[in-house]
Amino acid sequence: MKIVRLLIGIIFVFYAVSSSAAEISISPRIGYSPAVGGSMSSGWQSEELDVEDGIYGINRSGGGFAVSGIESPVGIVAGIDLGILRNSIYGKAGIEYLYQVSGGTGKTIDPSGTELVKVKYSQWSFDIPLTAGVSLLFWGETRIYLGCGIAFAYGTYSNSFSSATLDHSGSFTGYAIPLVAEAGCEYLINERFSAGCNIMYLNGKSTVIKDGTDYARIDFTGFHFTASAAFHFNI
Repeated sequence: MKIVRLLIGIIFVFYAVSSSAAEISISPRIGYSPAVGGSMSSGWQSEELDVEDGIYGINRSGGGFAVSGIESPVGIVAGIDLGILRNSIYGKAGIEYLYQVSGGTGKTIDPSGTELVKVKYSQWSFDIPLTAGVSLLFWGETRIYLGCGIAFAYGTYSNSFSSATLDHSGSFTGYAIPLVAEAGCEYLINERFSAGCNIMYLNGKSTVIKDGTDYARIDFTGFHFTASAAFHFNI
């Protein structure tokens, strides 16, 4: 019910700011997410590798094995927003795509310390955020904004583990409705163009998804840091 009320509030803001003269903006963005997929835990890891926290607990060393650390995946974020601004109140809808480009792979050892285990985690997703908030103009050329909302997020989380006696992989596809918070600023080059930066935080997980003997949630939680360019016009 809280999400429904928040969505109704965002729709109301969109209606309010678009019911009279307002500024419209179209803004492509690109940047990165420093930690994709949260812990990437799963049932199989907990039962077979004695790892409750996924990537946060998978790294082990000892027994003379040449292990290599498995780091949290880093992803590239690309997106575009459509915004409406009137009387310092804005509403915004967008779409983002997140693709993992590094991290998530390495070698560890099994719980008994007798085998080297190759590990791979990966995740991709897209999300459609709807946000609203306050945008304030300073010195006639700089805007700072702060808002919140919700998003529809969809993606796939995959894992694989292999050793002399282990051979497991899982793939989980699903969606969630994360909560969203954002902050940013933009410099107005002229009346039509601006350049800026944005920090967006999503917080939400899918329901439990099964794949054979494994089960997991897809975690869409994380920060998105992006730079943007925007085109503005009045209606």
